[in-house]
Formats: sequence, C-alpha cells, structure tokens
Amino acid sequence: MKAGFIGGPRFDLVFFFGSALVAALVGAFALAVPAAIVPLFVAFLLLVDGPHLVATWARTYLDPGFRARRRGLLLVSLAWLLPGLGAFALSRVTGERAPMDLFLLVAALWSFHHAVRQSYGVLAIYQHHARTTLPARKTDRLFLHGALWLAFGLFSFGHPQSRVFLGLSADPPPILATLGLVLFGLLLVATLGYGIYRRTRFPGEDRRPLLYLLGPTLGLQLFALFVVGSFEPLVPHPEDPEQAFMASTIVGGTVHGVNYLGIVFAVSRRRFEGDEGGSLVAIAGKRPLGAYAAFVLVSLGYLALNAARGVVPGLSPFPRGAALPELFLVLYWGIFFHHYYIDQKIWHVREDQTLRYELGLGGAAPLVGAEPPNVDRLEAPS
Repeated sequence: MKAGFIGGPRFDLVFFFGSALVAALVGAFALAVPAAIVPLFVAFLLLVDGPHLVATWARTYLDPGFRARRRGLLLVSLAWLLPGLGAFALSRVTGERAPMDLFLLVAALWSFHHAVRQSYGVLAIYQHHARTTLPARKTDRLFLHGALWLAFGLFSFGHPQSRVFLGLSADPPPILATLGLVLFGLLLVATLGYGIYRRTRFPGEDRRPLLYLLGPTLGLQLFALFVVGSFEPLVPHPEDPEQAFMASTIVGGTVHGVNYLGIVFAVSRRRFEGDEGGSLVAIAGKRPLGAYAAFVLVSLGYLALNAARGVVPGLSPFPRGAALPELFLVLYWGIFFHHYYIDQKIWHVREDQTLRYELGLGGAAPLVGAEPPNVDRLEAPS
C-alpha cells in the first residue's frame, strides 16, 4: 500500500471520501421515495452497521495473538452488558420508566461521542500523513468537536419530533427558536470561514485533512441532521426516536460504518500480508471481500436483534410495550457499549508501535517540535 494513505489512493477515495457521497445520495433517495425508508434501513443494518460491529469482534476475539495479549480486556469488557440489564430490571421492579430513560439518554450521548471521536481519529491519521503543523492540528480538533456538538445540540432541542421525545413542547418558545436560528446561521458561516481561515493561515499544507474535516465529517453530518432530518419522520407515526430519524441515521451511520470497515481492512492487510499461517483471522485479513461477506452473514443475527427490539416497522415479532422488546433493546445497547469500550482500548497509536505500522504511520518522519500523532483513539459507531 502506498505511503501517505491509510489503505492507498483508491482505497481511501472509496472508504473515506466516496462513502460520504454514497451516504448523501442514499439520503436524497430516501427523501424522494419515503416509502423506501424501511428497506433502506434494513439494508443499512445488514450491509454497514452490523458488519462494522462484527469487524471489531474479528479484530479482537478471533485473533489468537490478541486473545493471548489482552485476555483480561476481552473478559472485563463484557461487563458493559450489565448496565442496561440493571436499568431494565429496576424499571420492571419499580414500575418507573426513569431508569430506562436515563440509560437510553446515556446511550444516545455516548453514541454521538463515539462517532465524533472516530472522525477525529481518521482526521488525525491524515494530519500525520500530511505533516500538518501542530497549531493547525489543535485548531482542527477544537473546531471539529465544537461544530459537531453544536450541531447535535441544535438538532436535539430544535427538531419538533426530538423535542417531543425529550418531554418538551414540539415548538420551542419564540426567543429560543430565534436563538437556535442564529446559532445555526453562525455554524454555517463558521464552517465556511474556517475553511478559508485554514487555507490562508496555513498555506502550502496538504489539503486532505481539511477536505476530510469539511466534507465526510462536518458537511455530511450537517446534511444528515439539517437537510434530511428536517423532513423526518419519514416513517408514519414513529413510536420511538430511532423510527423518527431513520433517514438521518442511515446517512450519518453509513459514513461512520464504512470508515471503520476501511480502517479495519487496511490494518488487517498490513498485519497479515506476510503471514503464512492458516488462522481464520489471517485468511480474512488477506481477503477483505471474503471477510466482508462473512461479516454480512453474521449480521443477519444483528438484523434479527433489531427486529426483536421493535425498531424495524413491520418486522417485530413482539407487541409494542411488552417486556421482551425492551430486554432486546438493552441487550442491543449493551453490545454497543461493549463495542465503544473495546475501541477505546485497541487503537492507542502512541502505545502500540505495531499499530502505527498497520495504519501506515511507521514510515513517516516525525515533525520537528510537534507532539506524537494525535490519534489516541479511533472509536467507531455505531
């Protein structure tokens, strides 16, 4: 694989830039043909969201070397299945909804944090390849986190359907509505202004980090939340927030999932390119298309879990409000909590020189006077 890229020029174009174009086209199609939203969501679960989860397990539990080195992590991390089960049991015993609501609030916040951290992780890799100066890295980091969380807050408290799920009136008070519009306008101006600022303040730098920041990261997220999201819900009479924002989830989740699969495939190719062994994980690492097919096959179980928890209209075998859908709901989030936690532990570039090589960072000359590559974690997401 060519130096300076995560997986090579074409590979990066497909997984880290082209994925945003595909996601935007899918979002536009969903708006044009609202009746297709449920089939699109099923395809997203089966082809993107499920495989990106399975990729984490393949990289950890199926790798004999990783199991030998990090057995404690693989066992302890399973404890993240317990908080949801505890919230479920407490709600059932007390008859109060509060424990479940609190658990789901934490799940929503951690999910978005996880997505932001993965975006920053990929950006940091490109910054290292581009030898971006330390001041530019710091401003990129602050702008990425600030802009994405502002967008999330504006959407959460500004969208009528979201406000209803938060227990607020559908329409915000006039003064808050005006403030929201002002902040949204400032966000758009700041995004445009930041691109101009970065090009003039740091002339001559490689454009890839800035393009990734403004395009697949921020631009796509703004499109998902404020273009696609403004027409939601596309599902008639949504019964929960996930049904209400299916199209937005597909758009943002497609980039997140494809980026993560790209990272795993690139790392696996470098890790096992000289491995003559016949282990399952080595074979999969050298044959990414075959590995992806296996991930999709396993994701049939993930699709069944989503149907069982009642998020896919028309596919749930259980009545809404029954105990089993809620049990499957907390199991679903427990799996993602486990995924988030594992990802926080396995992508530490500063502590793992082998990982540096696998990400294509090992051959790059260090920046004079700069900190080590700022890629603490490549958290993925759900």
